[in-house]
Amino acid sequence: MHIDGDAGGNVLRGTGAFDRVRGFGGNDTIFGRGGDDRLLGGSGHDEIEGGSGDDRIKGGTGNDEIEGGSGDDRIYGGDGDDEIDGGSGRDRLSGGVGRDELDGDRGDDRLFGGAGDDELDGGEGSDRLVGGAGDDRIDGGEGDDVLVGGAGADVFEFDDFGGADVIEDFEPGLDRLDVEEFDFASAAAVLERATRSGDDVILDLGEGTAVTLLGVRLGDLGASDFILT
Repeated sequence: MHIDGDAGGNVLRGTGAFDRVRGFGGNDTIFGRGGDDRLLGGSGHDEIEGGSGDDRIKGGTGNDEIEGGSGDDRIYGGDGDDEIDGGSGRDRLSGGVGRDELDGDRGDDRLFGGAGDDELDGGEGSDRLVGGAGDDRIDGGEGDDVLVGGAGADVFEFDDFGGADVIEDFEPGLDRLDVEEFDFASAAAVLERATRSGDDVILDLGEGTAVTLLGVRLGDLGASDFILT
């Protein structure tokens, strides 16, 4: 079914089957419900819920709140400061332009921050997180994740039981590792748990979490590369 809003703030609900829903102007609320839907917020600050099914969602312009729900969703925030939650399934989330917050939630997800200072959280599963342009904060969450900061001074955050993560482009002196959850007394205490593996450095942070820094020499790491408190 094709459902179109107008220039005002609409509440648009899909069916249990395939729907194409477009909000156009205004601050819209869109529910895809069941089926593999195509949902477009348009301009305005929209709230969009995909529901079940493999949905394709675009927020458009404005500061949007988007939740994929269950299924393998593809979500693009567009312009504005968007909040995107993939829900369960193997999702692909793209923030676009603006200061976006992306949460993969459950499943093996792909998160792309785009332009702006973004916050990316992989949640559960083995995810790939790419910050893009801007000073991003990236947390792989649980599972064995691949992290890429992109351009800018990025912070990579780690928690207990985070799995074995890999950072592809860590730049000592620019990017930082947030290890506050592990209660290290000093950067030297962190580096005591570091080992060299070929051209890489492996940091065993304990509590089920380790991170490999590709192409980084152990001697290049110093106190400024860690956030302890």
